[in-house]
Amino acid sequence: MKLKLSRVYLILGLSLVGMLTALTVGVMAQSEEDIPSEFPEPDPGNLRAFVELVRSDIRTQKTYILAQNMELTNDEAVEFWPLQREYNLELNRLYDRRFALIRKFLSTYDSITDDQACQLADEALSLEESRTQLKREYFTEFSKVITPRKAVRFFQIENQINAAIDLRIAATLPLIK
Repeated sequence: MKLKLSRVYLILGLSLVGMLTALTVGVMAQSEEDIPSEFPEPDPGNLRAFVELVRSDIRTQKTYILAQNMELTNDEAVEFWPLQREYNLELNRLYDRRFALIRKFLSTYDSITDDQACQLADEALSLEESRTQLKREYFTEFSKVITPRKAVRFFQIENQINAAIDLRIAATLPLIK
């Protein structure tokens, strides 16, 4: 069981490192054979600190990318950036749920029952619905402080970044057995 938990933490760690890598150098697939079969047991507290560090780096990268591409006037920027930070806080709550779901998946993927698979699928689909709903709500809010065209641009950039992160995570996760 200790080895299985170690593998779970390694895969989670690789997924989180992949998020930052995807933003800066692109996405590269990683096979399960590339993951060592034995390694020291990680400290869950350190893993959480690592997640927060990666999030901080991603936020910095996203802010830079947005600042370079949004073409905001000074008046728009004054209202846009606080709203964008609020959106990111809400998005991070969804990522916390996703992190928990990935941990749950990784602890059972090699012995999951049909009932567990249905529950996992339901939770994953619910998470995607929540993310879509969040985008709908914030599109309306962003359109009040910047033009709808710029709000669409924001979500184009946001979707490109999230697609890179999603692809990296998916490439790192093992297939269900």
